[in-house]
Amino acid sequence: MKIFWIISYLVASVSAKNACNGHSSLCNKHYDKVSFACTHNAYSYEPPQAIGVINQERTIGQQLDDGVRAFMLDIVRPPLASKSTMHFCHGSCSLIDKGPLEDGLAIYKDFLDRNPNDIITFIIENVSGFSAEDVGAKFASVGIDKYAYVHNSGWPTLGEMIAKNKRLVVFLDDKADTSKVPYILPEWDYVIETPFENISPVSKFPCNQDRPRDGKPRDLLVMNHFAYNRLSIAGSHIDTPLTPEQVEKRGYNSLKSLQQNVDTCRQTWKTRVPNFVTLDFYDIGDGSIFKIVDQINGI
Repeated sequence: MKIFWIISYLVASVSAKNACNGHSSLCNKHYDKVSFACTHNAYSYEPPQAIGVINQERTIGQQLDDGVRAFMLDIVRPPLASKSTMHFCHGSCSLIDKGPLEDGLAIYKDFLDRNPNDIITFIIENVSGFSAEDVGAKFASVGIDKYAYVHNSGWPTLGEMIAKNKRLVVFLDDKADTSKVPYILPEWDYVIETPFENISPVSKFPCNQDRPRDGKPRDLLVMNHFAYNRLSIAGSHIDTPLTPEQVEKRGYNSLKSLQQNVDTCRQTWKTRVPNFVTLDFYDIGDGSIFKIVDQINGI
């Protein structure tokens, strides 16, 4: 019996070493042909400074442990802070402030240190318009820049990225400058997003190109699969995230709802892959986000 367990352990160890993001079948797939579970406002979890503003229930560390491999993040300069101070905040740091960017990056670096066969992606909204050099300095201060992938032409396979130990892909929506920081990639050169202002109730999530609005296809597709509550007052709108209870009641994170969205994307984009399947409260839905990502990836 002891020999059986030793052999089983060795087989599991070999399989883990040969896997890419948990699956050996992904190793020969090019990055732009792979789907990843993605969290919208990944840092926006409890406890917040105000109610009705969180998008997740689990911490970044828990998200990583669960299998999330892409993260939408906002970087903001808190009021009265120095020019180079960056926090994970949502709009105003008075609502959600998860502290310095460096602290969050340290969590991701620790994960990459401990998981040499995993690739993660950041999709960063540069709310305060920091320069690429200032953002890069934060990455370098933590040491996570050593994992950052520099894109030239054509996306490599996951296996190639792992072999070169370039396992972090970084997109920045504004102020990216690859002549200054080669690994901070301009998001809108490579990524398109489906509509994100989906107001509940949503009968069918769309998959048309919402951003950029020039209609030109890019390499990667963000499938935004989350909705907002909308309060209308005197012609103005205030949109807030749904609560976990509302998400569950509406069934937005169910496999059925996700499958419908993926089918719409396939009808719209034919052979294109929804690369980043993005949810609020991804842990609701009995693991549906991971099931649909596996299905897209042919696992």
